[in-house]
Amino acid sequence: MAKFSSLLVLPVALTLLSSCLKDDPEVTYADWKTENEQYINNAENSGKFTKITPIWDKTSFVLIDWIRRGDSPNKIKPLDNSTVDVVYLLTNVKGDTLDSSYRLTNNGDSIYRVRPGQTCTGFRVALTNMNIGDSIEAVMPYYAGYGASGYGRILPFSTLIFQIKLVDIPALEKEP
Repeated sequence: MAKFSSLLVLPVALTLLSSCLKDDPEVTYADWKTENEQYINNAENSGKFTKITPIWDKTSFVLIDWIRRGDSPNKIKPLDNSTVDVVYLLTNVKGDTLDSSYRLTNNGDSIYRVRPGQTCTGFRVALTNMNIGDSIEAVMPYYAGYGASGYGRILPFSTLIFQIKLVDIPALEKEP
């Protein structure tokens, strides 16, 4: 009887183990991860972008290309706890639109109001390095975005490509 139950447990254990491996994002999205890492490497070596590494997270970075510099005379940058108004478009490495502020809202504009500290690492880094009126393209590796888990339509290991314009800083907070 003990031999019979041992023989029964082994196939069940192997089945459970193989089902866990199928759900492992590292396995399921291996090709996608590689494609996204290659995109980041190419962008980083293109000479088009400035690499920004925040002082509070030396393991992360964002690549920024300033499309247009704002003409704000005081060159104020938002802090993590400031309230900012931005317009943005988010795409992936294939050019698919994943999210956008360019949708009709109740008041008919496309402004997205947020505090940089309440966003993913890459978006936070980009916003806190912008001045009012700046328009940028920001390329963020997956670990500065939504990581190995993804979010909604954003697949795990996705490089995020944002087009961002900092429209205003309605509430510039002081350093905490």
